[in-house]
Amino acid sequence: MTANRIINSVFSVDDFAKYEQEVYEKYQEIAEREIIDKINELLLNNLFLEMLKCWGGQCAYRFLEYREITIRLKSGQSWKINSPVFYRQKPKKKRGRPPARQKGALRHLGLELIGIIKRISPALIEICASMAVLCPSFEVAANALRGLGVVMNEHLLQNITMRFAKLAKNVRIECNSDAVWQKPGMKILICVDGGRIRERRAKRGKRKEGQKRQGYHTDWFEPRLLTISQFDEKGQKIKSVAPILDGSCGSLDDFFELLKEYLLSINLDDASEIVFSADGGNGIWSRVDKLIHELDLKNAKQVLDYTHAKQNMDIVKKTISETLKLSDKERAKLATQMKELLWNGNIDGIVDLVKEKLFRKASKKNALKKLKDYFGEHSRFQYKEFRTSGLPIGSGTVESAIRRVINLRIKGAGLFWKRENAEKIIFLRSLVLTGRLKNACKKSLGVVRKMFNNNMLEDLSQTA
Repeated sequence: MTANRIINSVFSVDDFAKYEQEVYEKYQEIAEREIIDKINELLLNNLFLEMLKCWGGQCAYRFLEYREITIRLKSGQSWKINSPVFYRQKPKKKRGRPPARQKGALRHLGLELIGIIKRISPALIEICASMAVLCPSFEVAANALRGLGVVMNEHLLQNITMRFAKLAKNVRIECNSDAVWQKPGMKILICVDGGRIRERRAKRGKRKEGQKRQGYHTDWFEPRLLTISQFDEKGQKIKSVAPILDGSCGSLDDFFELLKEYLLSINLDDASEIVFSADGGNGIWSRVDKLIHELDLKNAKQVLDYTHAKQNMDIVKKTISETLKLSDKERAKLATQMKELLWNGNIDGIVDLVKEKLFRKASKKNALKKLKDYFGEHSRFQYKEFRTSGLPIGSGTVESAIRRVINLRIKGAGLFWKRENAEKIIFLRSLVLTGRLKNACKKSLGVVRKMFNNNMLEDLSQTA
């Protein structure tokens, strides 16, 4: 008796993979039929319809009729339902040309209330959003979804992803909330850094004759990323605690306002250690000082990333080596000496070394200027002391995040972004990589219901 016959006698097919797929499809269809029946029961409920009419009136929408439409659940299969349609009330007519047809003139308020966006269920939205931000493009994501049996073109996928991101950003801080950030005795590391991507900015002015499109500018700009993680007694990241990861494509002030909101949501008062780490980028440390003052973080420490410090110290070392024309052996000796001084945080010792070695006015001035500009605040360079105290001495977490969040998705040849769209992808991709997308779906899709409940309460209080 062959193996195929034994397998066939148990599963009724030779291929177990086929059997597995058929069973899942069978019971998935049963489950989705039950879900559709419940949705229809809710939408045809007269009391529910009256509540929707009341809400629609507050949003300047009127009930039009019931229409048979199709929605898609987790499997991607289309199902027919009867949904109440509401239309936007037209403004009073004015003289002149009639107004153009407005976008969003028709809405399915009942579906919106239960979390169905663009006729896509929350479970399928989660799958679509994950695929859209993990794949290198919307086109690739749409093809990957087809392989899973979800037929959707890239434009609809992009529309769904951006609409979901817009909703989720309304509860941005709550999406990253977790009980693990409220425990006393935490050791918290806060890192900030910036990446580089190309912006898509429309050109102004009249289109040239024979030109089909106006075109756009593709200047580089710097999206900024923040990571908030926990570390242990040895200064190592605690991998079991997912970090808070987010970013901004606005100004540096907007970015630090976002960081401030996240820090306010954390139990910083009972934290045993708070460490800020970054490179020496322009405007970062002055804003860190301001943030520490505003939040009254008296025990906060500032650490300039050790790798960046060594790189900038190499510039000073190179100036000395080239000016004095040192041999390879002398260069190595100088490098060891300066590295030891830097590790001990003895910046004054490096300044004395520069003054001792360099006699040319120009080269000495350049080296001392570098030391003053980059290494001016000596307290940020006490690496030996930091390591002895069990504190991290680098911002490797955010450097890694820049690569995983920005470089692998929104930076690349032929990729140009509007700032608001780039920020949405950064936000969603951060949620996916930290395992918080499901929580974000729950929080964001509840925003509409919260608005509905608030409006109903206001309406009841006015009636009373």
